[in-house]
Amino acid sequence: MFIGREHELEQISYHLKDRSKAQLIVVYGRRRVGKSTLIAQACKREKRVLFFEGLQGERTKVQIDQFLDDLSRQTGRVRLNASNWREVFQGLGELIESGRWVLVFDEFPWMGAGRTKIVSALKLHWDRWAKNPNICLFLCGSVASFMTRHVIHSKALHNRKTLEMCLSPLTPKESALFLAKRGLWEKAQLYMTLGGVPKHLEQINPRVSLAKNLNRMCFSANGFFVEEYETLFKEQFKSIKVYEKVVKELAHSHHGISSLSRKLNVKKGGGFNEQIGNLVRAQFVREYTPVKINGHTRRKTKLFKLVDPFLIFYFRYIHKNVDLISRNTRNEDLFKAIAGPSLQQYYGYAFERLCEDSIDLILEKIGLSLTDIEQMGPYFQQGKRGEGLQIDWLVIRRDNVWSPIEFKYTNKPVGSSLVHEVEQKISRLRVPKEISVEPVAVSACGVTQAVRDKHFFSQTLELKDLLA
Repeated sequence: MFIGREHELEQISYHLKDRSKAQLIVVYGRRRVGKSTLIAQACKREKRVLFFEGLQGERTKVQIDQFLDDLSRQTGRVRLNASNWREVFQGLGELIESGRWVLVFDEFPWMGAGRTKIVSALKLHWDRWAKNPNICLFLCGSVASFMTRHVIHSKALHNRKTLEMCLSPLTPKESALFLAKRGLWEKAQLYMTLGGVPKHLEQINPRVSLAKNLNRMCFSANGFFVEEYETLFKEQFKSIKVYEKVVKELAHSHHGISSLSRKLNVKKGGGFNEQIGNLVRAQFVREYTPVKINGHTRRKTKLFKLVDPFLIFYFRYIHKNVDLISRNTRNEDLFKAIAGPSLQQYYGYAFERLCEDSIDLILEKIGLSLTDIEQMGPYFQQGKRGEGLQIDWLVIRRDNVWSPIEFKYTNKPVGSSLVHEVEQKISRLRVPKEISVEPVAVSACGVTQAVRDKHFFSQTLELKDLLA
């Protein structure tokens, strides 16, 4: 089942149809996010597609042997004799010098055994292959540091890429389609625990409750998600020691770069900053800078948060209970025993992420397009006496209107206390006289009639607006 990705498919299709020049398309993103599936879907009508996949952890000779085996198998030709990538690409080039060909180099960093020699060899031969305008080459990879440094920002491939795409997880609304016949609450909780990574969502059995699914996959011996974190990080990063420290800390609290380095006793500098950047590029961590209001912004308050729902859920409930979970061979309900007492509190925090990841849909529901907006994002400031201010999402519009959006998770319609809470925030925001304010509430169960009667919020949204 292929879900979502309409925009990405449209972009790739546009370049596949362009036969005025050869196409070099770079697709990167975290493991299991669906890069290979997207490319296969986009190329399903192509007749001559050659697919090659790198092997994790193998040396160059093994990678080359696998490539040559795959080339022979897919073309029916005698296996080439080549000892390095230049000879490999030379032989491949003789095959594709005319006619329509689509090449897919999947897990390109692994294919090169993590070395840049493959990039320089490819550059040399791509310039020759590109003389055939019917060639399309996909370079696909999960190792964000290699893909950004040696492919996307590569001097060797500079001005040769025709499309560059960082593939994100599915949106909450798209993720909900994996539980199409279940209720809204289960759909929301699915995203708040596992996120929008297609491979993760495919593990769900839609015929049973989410609670039973989570107990089977997260809290039972040999469950799919018990070892998934370690698998993800070993495949994504060469050394996971510092990365693990960062995500474990950010799972409990957000930090600025200085406070994070102090907390972890890691020297702040180029190496640490690059590691944080790799986590951001892999979309495990998000960098937040408050929106600019009244002509300035507080750059010192830049924060980093762990935003991957599965990792947050993992460190909250699974990581410290792995030994106990490994003994659960009779499918006892450890999910209820371990997570049950604090699950509603967890969902309250996770609902903010669900709303952030649905922000495009929220803007559409309240009648705003990108052309209406100057800037937007979370707004936070630290008060001198502990009276800080945090607005979940602040939209600065071009028509002299500010729209603060409040996210609220409750298991029943929220009452008038929400009006008082948002009024207090707006009063501390110090809105200029020429600016109008149109607050918006996004509440899981909507608002009470008493709140609607106050006409305080310009609009209110609820869970069905985000997932139905």
